[in-house]
Amino acid sequence: MCKALDYAAPTHHIEINEVYNKGFTRDGTRSLTTHREVVDALSRAATDGDSVVLATVVRVTGSSYGGVGARMVIRDDSSTVGLVSGGCLESDLAEHARRVRTSGRAEVVTYDTRNDDDAPWGLGLGCNGLIEVLLEPLPPLQARDVAALIDQALAGDAPSVIATVIRALDSANGQPTVGAHALLRNTDVQSIGEWGTGSVLTDAAQNVVDALAAGRRGIVREIGPTEVAFEVVMPAVRLIVCGTGPDAAPVARFASQLGWDVTVVDHRPLTNAHSARFPGARVVECAEALQLADVVTLTPRSAAVVMSHHLTRDRDYVQALLAANVGYLGVLGPRARTERMLAEITAASAMPAMIDDRVFSPVGMDIGGEGPDAIALAIISQVSAVTSGRAGGHLRDRRAPLHAARLPAATVGSI
Repeated sequence: MCKALDYAAPTHHIEINEVYNKGFTRDGTRSLTTHREVVDALSRAATDGDSVVLATVVRVTGSSYGGVGARMVIRDDSSTVGLVSGGCLESDLAEHARRVRTSGRAEVVTYDTRNDDDAPWGLGLGCNGLIEVLLEPLPPLQARDVAALIDQALAGDAPSVIATVIRALDSANGQPTVGAHALLRNTDVQSIGEWGTGSVLTDAAQNVVDALAAGRRGIVREIGPTEVAFEVVMPAVRLIVCGTGPDAAPVARFASQLGWDVTVVDHRPLTNAHSARFPGARVVECAEALQLADVVTLTPRSAAVVMSHHLTRDRDYVQALLAANVGYLGVLGPRARTERMLAEITAASAMPAMIDDRVFSPVGMDIGGEGPDAIALAIISQVSAVTSGRAGGHLRDRRAPLHAARLPAATVGSI
């Protein structure tokens, strides 16, 4: 019998069949690390009654470190949370934030280094690209609303699109206000800020499919005199770690640091020690491994690593995960051990069980190293590669763009 402790199943179920169908996305969209950090920072500011400035990349042309939607929170003391570049723009943006905080008006700051002429800023960027960053002053209530909007996108079961007004005429004439946001999911539209009395928001909602196809590069559309930027927000990778041995802790830790939604499964009753050993992860008790799906929500978007070091229990975890059709299944141990488990599953249930494209055993990428941390790094690297639709390898040897602009047609509806 299984018992769920401190576990909340996802409540959002969204399908955008034209671009994404339950499996992992492969369009190279941005990871969720800073999204989660930014949401937490905005929520804390709202709770503490603090005002902040939010910097968001809204347009990218050419080379850039972060894609559209990269964010940074700038506090009154100029301390920051998140990144919008590799560190070359952050200090300059903090200076611009002083002006925005004083004026109380959102504005877009442009960095154009396509001609290597970045002398106006003295930053020595050398990135050969154009980056536009929206700076918006957020008092506590607005910080709360923006955090909630991003958080809803992260909690979804499919990619969401956030539309943001980046240029507009005088809002006194019924026009939208710079900094108005809307979360777009199929026909569901949730907006915050002033979108005006016209049809800008309705027209913006017609761009969801194009925005999803553009991926991390995003798109900008002119809707009358208003410019609206669209970004894709990917839901977090959902990783289930079956086992609580010493080698499971770094796997959960690395995944949590990447902003993934991590669940650790133990067959024993939970104690306070579990929270201490797995900070940032949800820990659940499941005494009967075959009943795993009764405790943890398992879908084709789930990734799971089986590492309880108990042959029968691992076999039952594998059987439950295969039955749930998870998108990634890593099994710790030698290939022969996994083949034995699969043979036993087939014999006991008449369900064909084999090592297919979803099953990785031995688990992990071939990156070398010794000890639990090195093994965890190999595992997390593999999960990241598979969920991003990459084969691994050296970026030096990659001939395709580092960040795919569009979702390959062959991957629609598949893992």
